[in-house]
Amino acid sequence: MSENPAELFIELSLDNGDTTELDELTRQLRAQVEELNIDSVGQVSEGAAPEGTKAVDLVAIGQMAVTLAPAIVPPLFDLLKSWVERKPSTPVRIKVKIGKKTAQIEYDPTRTSAKDLEAIMKALGKSVKSNRL
Repeated sequence: MSENPAELFIELSLDNGDTTELDELTRQLRAQVEELNIDSVGQVSEGAAPEGTKAVDLVAIGQMAVTLAPAIVPPLFDLLKSWVERKPSTPVRIKVKIGKKTAQIEYDPTRTSAKDLEAIMKALGKSVKSNRL
């Protein structure tokens, strides 16, 4: 595992509420994230399943947790930017945590221009660099 790893929580959402499509998009993005030199990528839990059901844990559809070296954050942001541009109707929220510091962005392709996204990614990247422990 990387020294002083960054933890990112990525959340996708769809305006149409289609959980099957959202799950498929999340799986596609996760497969691409796994191709980067990351420490781990996992599902996010919504807690224990209701009593009497067979499920052990409820998975938060559309969410993933990524642990990686801070140096890998810029390539991950490049991947996310490219991925979102190919899926123009999929808003993305990214929460970055390094040590006790956090930063969060939300990108909605229907409301944010490509230029605005570039500025957001640069600002968040600078925040990650300045927050290294």
